[in-house]
Amino acid sequence: MTPLVDVVLVLLIIFMVVTPMLQKGQAVRLPQTDNPDKKADEKSQIMVAESEGKDFWVDKVKCTEAQFPQTIKEAFDRNQNYSVLFKADAHLTYGDVKKTMMRIRDAGFNNVGLVTEKRQKTS
Repeated sequence: MTPLVDVVLVLLIIFMVVTPMLQKGQAVRLPQTDNPDKKADEKSQIMVAESEGKDFWVDKVKCTEAQFPQTIKEAFDRNQNYSVLFKADAHLTYGDVKKTMMRIRDAGFNNVGLVTEKRQKTS
C-alpha cells in the first residue's frame, strides 16, 4: 500500500506545481487598483504581456521588442474581431505602456484593456 501512497503524493505535488502555470499568458507583476473590473470572457481575447525586461508575449508566444509589431499584426490578421488584454509589468513607465498600446492599435485592434490586481487592504 505504501508505494501507491507515494505515487499519489508525487502526482499531487506535480499538480500543485503545474496548476499556477496554467494561467493564460506570461506572469508579470501587475499594477494594483482598488476596484478592478471582473475577469472577462477569454475566448474572444488575445493576451499581450510585457515584462520589465522588455520581453513580449502574444498569447504565450514570446517575441522581442523588434518582433512585436509584426507578431501583433499577425494576431490581428487571424482574429480581427477579438479584443486585447494587456498585462504590463508594474515597473514599466507610462511611456512604455503607451508605446505598446499604440503598437496594438496600429496593428488594427480597437478594443484594448489593461489587466490589474486588486490592491490588498492594510490594517
